[in-house]
Amino acid sequence: MSDFSFAGEHSTSYHVRLLKSPISILPGTRDKVVSLPGRHGALRMIPDLSERTLRLECWLAARSMAELHERMERVRAWINPLRGQQRLIFDSTPAKYYLTTLAGNSMDAETTARQGMFTLDFVCPDPFAYAVTPDVVTALTSPYTHTQRGTAPADPLLRLQGISLGSWQHVSVRIGEHAVTYTGPLATTDWLEVDCASKTAFRFSGQSRINVMHLLERPIFPQLSPGQNSISVSAAGGATWSRLEVQCRNRWL
Repeated sequence: MSDFSFAGEHSTSYHVRLLKSPISILPGTRDKVVSLPGRHGALRMIPDLSERTLRLECWLAARSMAELHERMERVRAWINPLRGQQRLIFDSTPAKYYLTTLAGNSMDAETTARQGMFTLDFVCPDPFAYAVTPDVVTALTSPYTHTQRGTAPADPLLRLQGISLGSWQHVSVRIGEHAVTYTGPLATTDWLEVDCASKTAFRFSGQSRINVMHLLERPIFPQLSPGQNSISVSAAGGATWSRLEVQCRNRWL
């Protein structure tokens, strides 16, 4: 069994070794089932994913009881849930991380022959695993074909440069069947930033950060599907574009 890192620190630096951790195939689901009068069975819609729980059975090494208690104090500070969510990375999958925190009942350690055995129940409110180093794509021509790593749809960050006066001039970014269209002004050195995860849109001009959600034609935020994606940029009414940067935010089920 491989070990792990939590909050940027490796378990072995705390003399903690991972004994066992079940492989999490999928998180649970929140099922949406509707029973209709006069109809047999039920209407079952596509479910949502619920929180993911990762159970780690660990061993804390020590040469004496005094050293065991001293090392337990360091472990308490390391995994303290009051620190908030932190990155959890398994040595067996070093390119992916979960954002997690300790949860559940109180944690007790069973001490035998000056060794401590304990279980860590980490809960991931966001059930996906994310790339430690996500892909960043720069498109200078349209259309652009991108192959998305991961097994789950991802909400990218789109950053566009171009020139537009707004109103009858506008620029659009399309991924697959969905497009986001910006109808506001854009100067040569400006950046239009559309965050498809937080559902926000801003124009960065010099040191200014301007909310431009009201200048989107419709509040549509495209996703990147696992595998091949067609990304296209179009400009209308005399507007132009020069560069599209896509932060892919690769993620896995």
